[in-house]
Amino acid sequence: MIQEELQEVLSELINISFGTATATIAELFDNFATLHVPDISFIAIDDLHKFILNHFNCQQVYTTTQQFKGKFQGEIVFAMDPQSAQNMQGIIFSDEDLDGAALLSQDEIKQSILEISNILGSSCLGKLAQLLNTNITFAPPAIEFSQTLLKTPAEMPYQHVIVISTVLDFNAMEIRGNLFIMCTDEMFSWLERALEDYLETL
Repeated sequence: MIQEELQEVLSELINISFGTATATIAELFDNFATLHVPDISFIAIDDLHKFILNHFNCQQVYTTTQQFKGKFQGEIVFAMDPQSAQNMQGIIFSDEDLDGAALLSQDEIKQSILEISNILGSSCLGKLAQLLNTNITFAPPAIEFSQTLLKTPAEMPYQHVIVISTVLDFNAMEIRGNLFIMCTDEMFSWLERALEDYLETL
């Protein structure tokens, strides 16, 4: 697992990266938003199932998946619970009757979640890559609504997971999301070297 000093550096870089997403998401919803400081955890893939059971209610969840490629590559998974999706709907139609025709369809809800995950994913990983002097590209994301948050470790080619728990606060309504950044041993070693190089420039 990544050294404590490097964890602190990576957490700080992720905080910087996430800060760039707030205005874009607020503009998307035409509403002022506060992005809370993300809660960041570093876990091994074998501990992922236990982590999910201890931290998340996974009865039903909207899940987007998106691969990123470059010198640093892996997969981003963004998860949002139905209550947050409902809050998102209320924010979009804050001036309208949500019991009427203004209700979003499942496809519209999924499209909005895809936009949020795209913003958070590209802001977080894109800015992080820039800070570490590299570039990455993103594959088109996919979304589903199911009772399974993530595949089992045996079904994934990854060994490391960075979990970022975020809260977007729109006055009285909150949108909660969890971003999972998954990578292989090789990519995690690259990340450690890149963070060490970043430290040397400070």
